[in-house]
Amino acid sequence: MKAYSLLYLLLFSFAALSACKPSAAAQAKKIKEMEKKELKMLKEAKPEISESEGDTIEDYYGTSREGLINWVLTDTATLSYPFTRSIEKNYVTIATSDDNLLRIYSWNTGLGGTMIRWDNLIQYRSGTEIKAVHQSLDMLLHPDGEHDEIDFGSYIDTIYTYPCTDGSKLYMVDDYFRISSNYSANSLVAMRIKDGNLVSAPCFVRHGKRSDTIGFEHSIADWYFLANLGEGWNWLFQYDEKTQNLYVATTDSINSLIDRYDIYHFNGTDFVYQKTDAPFWLHPQLHNYERLALFFRTKDYMIRIDNLGGETMRYASWKKGKQMSDKPDLVLTGKFIEKDGSFIFSEGSYRYLVVPDTYKYMLKVQHNGKTILQQPQEAEE
Repeated sequence: MKAYSLLYLLLFSFAALSACKPSAAAQAKKIKEMEKKELKMLKEAKPEISESEGDTIEDYYGTSREGLINWVLTDTATLSYPFTRSIEKNYVTIATSDDNLLRIYSWNTGLGGTMIRWDNLIQYRSGTEIKAVHQSLDMLLHPDGEHDEIDFGSYIDTIYTYPCTDGSKLYMVDDYFRISSNYSANSLVAMRIKDGNLVSAPCFVRHGKRSDTIGFEHSIADWYFLANLGEGWNWLFQYDEKTQNLYVATTDSINSLIDRYDIYHFNGTDFVYQKTDAPFWLHPQLHNYERLALFFRTKDYMIRIDNLGGETMRYASWKKGKQMSDKPDLVLTGKFIEKDGSFIFSEGSYRYLVVPDTYKYMLKVQHNGKTILQQPQEAEE
């Protein structure tokens, strides 16, 4: 599952593109050569960069990223430059479309406090011309729209590419903006390259109305630390290639994610709303529920608890190695005990308890009152 932690910048070895895999030493040498090449380009873009022996690419990306900005704006070859290897440092996230015609750079400027102020750098190809602009994606697509006094950008780590029946391409970016420390907005923003420009594509159709953006605002902690216990963020937007249906997460009245989805069908031109339902990656037997209450894994099991309404809960479990799309091995109904935050389910002389255990959960199985199995939550491998 894809987590929404930041992805970062380093260079990918051209040697990896070779059909013949080089040795580790050869790969390291190639990477060093590419680093030197990039440093040279950055120094030419920003002459005041020093040439001390300890210089590395990370020394040149300060809050402003001036070297990178100058380089991208002045050198069209950067659209094809292989910025694909990531490291765990706060540099620049680069998203590139599958056809390599669109690329968006985003980074945290260090401004804005808990409302992060992102910066964007956008490149795209139209025919033989390559254009680059240092501007937020929202400002570029909606130049006449309403904007904050300061042009806040957004964090973009993925660009989806959809071929249309008329031969054109529809691009959709996974756009994230953190409104405060525990509140964020996640959106899909659609666009096209048309007549030499990157333009808004109002392809989302619902109840007769069109928009180039769909998404939601939500509490971060409610989803990440409670419902799915850190399992990730890629449940928020999913595309089922088999049915050509796009699943967009929905929230409740207090903007908490519930693991139910607005479903849009791609007809080759537009994404048209169909209904709101459970996700396609969940077995049909489990589609009837109001919201996801808890999801976690133990050493031997994957466990999902859904709220069916009120205090009624449903327990479903799968043996390790299975997926939620598989028929569950066990399904029980039970209740939530608000006093201690536990869940209780019974089947004959067996009792299944899911109890809090120091910021995690513990599965306990009892037979005639005796505990016969006890497994704590474990992180996904």
